[in-house]
Amino acid sequence: MSVNGAAAANRSPVTRRLGALSTDAFAGLITSTISIAYGLSFAALIFAPPLTPWIAYGIAATFLTTTISAAFVAARSSLPFAIAGPDGATVAVTATLVVALLGRLSAEGVPDDLLAPVMIVMGLSAALTGLLFFGLGVARAGGAIRFIPYPVIGGFLGATGWLMMSGAARVITDHGLNLSGMDGLLQPLALAKLGAGAVIAIVLYLCLRGRSNNPYVVPGILLAGIAVTHLVLVLTGTTLAEARLAGWTFKAPAAVGLTPTWDFDDLRQFPWQVLPSLAGDLFAVMFVTAVGTLLNTTGVEFVTKREADLQRELTTIGAANLTAAALGGYATTISLNRTTLNSVSTIPGATSVMRIGLPTSSRRITCVIAFTANFTAL
Repeated sequence: MSVNGAAAANRSPVTRRLGALSTDAFAGLITSTISIAYGLSFAALIFAPPLTPWIAYGIAATFLTTTISAAFVAARSSLPFAIAGPDGATVAVTATLVVALLGRLSAEGVPDDLLAPVMIVMGLSAALTGLLFFGLGVARAGGAIRFIPYPVIGGFLGATGWLMMSGAARVITDHGLNLSGMDGLLQPLALAKLGAGAVIAIVLYLCLRGRSNNPYVVPGILLAGIAVTHLVLVLTGTTLAEARLAGWTFKAPAAVGLTPTWDFDDLRQFPWQVLPSLAGDLFAVMFVTAVGTLLNTTGVEFVTKREADLQRELTTIGAANLTAAALGGYATTISLNRTTLNSVSTIPGATSVMRIGLPTSSRRITCVIAFTANFTAL
């Protein structure tokens, strides 16, 4: 028996349990930190101009969606380490749906309150997605991914990547990657912002490609990026107020209360005549979320070498989407990177029984922290 093995065997059951719980708590903390960082980015992507005045509601809706989906998956998923929440692909198509809605509202005459129609449409897309997932789960059609041709999957991934790049440029510079916004993108300040974002993206790509199983890569790079940014501000004599005014950091969102973002009056006043023209965008949210969930679940199975019950996952995510839609959230799915991060953040040498039990607590910690962040945002 090795020295490490003998030492582990000599530890009392209480000591081993406390060590396991501390490691699991750390895994939950890491996953929660990533979820909060993602949530802020996703809210900024969906609530980009002209929705910036309502970004506080976007942050709250994102954390609410994360809390609901993480809770459902923690209670029902066949993968004990699974983490759910808004994901890059679903957020990208949701942002596209919101942009399409704003275009239709502009043609109809922009209302004073853009928040209610936007939240209604996002809730509608989540509800339709939930119904689709329930249908796939009840019909036991989880294996349908095997019948999706590779060109379709490749096109899906490519289109998602482009939507995310365009959305990132819009978040950073307030201008999309299109000809109409090219003048704004070529301004010196915008180029500096894009350059800083490109550096972070390149560093993430290189580090994840080389050490993708290290659970500390992403949080470490995010924290390092924040530290370097503030160090540059200090060295250049730029105050936080000046950086905020120049668009380098978030503007302080307006204080909002724990109130619904829409009511029955908003439903009556919603321009339902524009809904048929949004059918394609609504279908895109449903399709991307469904395919993304199947792909992410398959990816988790491959990385963790553990088989998932696809029918159970579909019905669980379906219930999470329906609940999120009813409470003011939007489409959600199982997250591949956060789930694998949670899996590898547990004890490397643990037995299979311990690895089944431990991550369940860490994803509950994720639910609690996301729930707390939701009320903090409000």
